[in-house]
Amino acid sequence: MIKYFAVENFRSIKEENIVEFDTGLKKNSLFIAHPTIGIAGANASGKSSFLQALSFTIWFMQNSFLHQEEGEAIPIESFITCQKIPTKLHLIFSQLIVVDNQPKAVDCEYTLWLTREEVIKEELLYFPYNRKRIIYQRDYNQVKQGNTIVKLGKEIWKNIRKNASVVSFASQFNSQIVAQECKHYKVKSNLTEDGMYEYEFSPEMIKDLVTVNNVSKSRIAELLRIADTGIDDFEIEKDISREATEALKQIIVSRFDEIKEQKSPEKKITISYDEFKNVKVQDYNLIFFKHKIENLQKKFLFTSESSGTLKFLALVYSTLQALQSGEILILDEIEIKLHQNLVAYIIGLFQNKYENPHGAQLIFSFHNTYFMEILEPGQLWFTEKNDQGCTEIFSAADFKDIKKLQQRSLEELYRLGRFGAKPRGI
Repeated sequence: MIKYFAVENFRSIKEENIVEFDTGLKKNSLFIAHPTIGIAGANASGKSSFLQALSFTIWFMQNSFLHQEEGEAIPIESFITCQKIPTKLHLIFSQLIVVDNQPKAVDCEYTLWLTREEVIKEELLYFPYNRKRIIYQRDYNQVKQGNTIVKLGKEIWKNIRKNASVVSFASQFNSQIVAQECKHYKVKSNLTEDGMYEYEFSPEMIKDLVTVNNVSKSRIAELLRIADTGIDDFEIEKDISREATEALKQIIVSRFDEIKEQKSPEKKITISYDEFKNVKVQDYNLIFFKHKIENLQKKFLFTSESSGTLKFLALVYSTLQALQSGEILILDEIEIKLHQNLVAYIIGLFQNKYENPHGAQLIFSFHNTYFMEILEPGQLWFTEKNDQGCTEIFSAADFKDIKKLQQRSLEELYRLGRFGAKPRGI
């Protein structure tokens, strides 16, 4: 679970802003940090900037070495008046790491200073015995390794690139256990450096839940019934025609490649029966949903379902995956195309220790004030732009002057303007 994140000089965020994911966490809580964090605020107030900074930090730590080409610009955007000043990011998260041959939840601390051209400072620490242990400390391309890890040789470190993370580089080596655990930290986000994208439903999602994640068909059908989609059950069937088309395509492409290499354009393309029969093709699946209509059960192809139902199915897929594996799920504008009660139900799954035994975490932005009613003050954060156009981030729990805040309606307080973070002209 993520416990702390600080960001400075990223898009609309100029000064350092800190979100503590365990703010106001009760002593008897079954989680080490809040399992849900909601970000509210006016349009263009910085909600997406914050979530994008968090998504980028984890992506860069895990994947930049394999995804950034030599000399390629690092995909960050600084505050408009601070283009020559480094962006600063600071993340603390808990991860299962093998300590003394036993898996243990250990806090990891990751610090990153960078520009679009290069990493200036980078540090990874961890706390296996509640005491700080250095893994890597980086100053430009000079890397210092901690004394408690297996050290990589100087010749190896010459391959590190200035636009890639030391953690993502080190995770390529089996001896770098902590780096590999950070690489495998499970996070999914609907934000990229180019902005938000919607999860689109595909039949493979349902098959993946059933065959890979071991989620029962009855569990998925139960969620669909709760959502009142009219779906009673579903069936997974192979799309044989698409498999055959793909097989034929592969053979024809390979034949064209042969002709091109031999420079024999007059050669005819021939396909033998054995070639077609033995070619390996990937699986394609169709999902049929069963509806009860006038006391009869009818099957409909998934493409016949409403866009809202397909959106909910995509959210169910991401949610069940996260709950099954203890994943971090970051969603900008969570309620798009969905009824508020459905979103509230999904949030409730993360809040429930029985449904969420592995400590999955949902971090989301929203506009529907109804969701404030199901969040505690420490789970509700706001973004607001000040008079200089800079985003400021703060929590409902920061308002110590509001008496009996825990017992008050956060939605009502927000509507009354006690928290701010509203369009100023209305």
